[in-house]
Amino acid sequence: MKVYLRSIAKQLNNFSLSLDKTSILIDKPWALIDEEFEMQKLIFKKNRELILSKNGKVQEGKWDYFPEAKSLLIDRNTDKILCNEAFVDKGIMILKLDGTENRFFILANENIVPDLDANRYLKELRYQKLKIKEAELIDGRIIEVQRENEYSDPQLGNPVTVEAENIEDGKYQLAKKEKYYEIRKGRIFKILTEVQYTNPDGKEIFIQQQDSWRIKNGDYVYMNGRPVETAILNFTKSKNMVVRHGKVVRLERKNPFTRWISKAWKQMWDYYNE
Repeated sequence: MKVYLRSIAKQLNNFSLSLDKTSILIDKPWALIDEEFEMQKLIFKKNRELILSKNGKVQEGKWDYFPEAKSLLIDRNTDKILCNEAFVDKGIMILKLDGTENRFFILANENIVPDLDANRYLKELRYQKLKIKEAELIDGRIIEVQRENEYSDPQLGNPVTVEAENIEDGKYQLAKKEKYYEIRKGRIFKILTEVQYTNPDGKEIFIQQQDSWRIKNGDYVYMNGRPVETAILNFTKSKNMVVRHGKVVRLERKNPFTRWISKAWKQMWDYYNE
């Protein structure tokens, strides 16, 4: 939960309001939810008085705001806590205990979040602001793809997270089994479609392709459920496939003369693909 809140605050930083406008805070029914999920209701009064209610018992405290530090002081009589703004919204505030890295409090506005389900509210807010689209992995996990706009499909370079957390580098198979995302440094590096081929020997070759319509350098090659490390494969009647370290290097003509012609043509025009 601690890391989750830190990640959300960082991701939504550009959309955060500020308590400089104390109208966000004053005379609203806020519920403070601490690390142990204990709940206390607070009403911040304009005269800096604070009304606190926990389990039906009401106390009076005080509060103050320090704009130069973007810090909120909450005097609950039993203790005083100084919290720094991490994320501020009309419905939810994430506050970080001053001097700590991972101690957070959530304040939820009961008028806007009547069920006080802060996690649901924050998730919906993230999805809206970051234009997130979910994709289910074959292992049941859900990855979150941040897109340029809500209508676009996932594209190369889009950031990817799992429950707001960074995802490790690797290749991930989607629940739609023939689709894969390769992730590097938290972003989509390749979008792959697995295509099945049968060579002249009757052997099945599976290629995870960056372009579903044609084979490109860097596509991944599999046979018998395993990556093909380094080999020259009999691919079609006229072409071999050169594979190195599990990836396509090139398709080349079997006939030496036509292979030489193809190479010369490619060098001349720099576009010909065997």
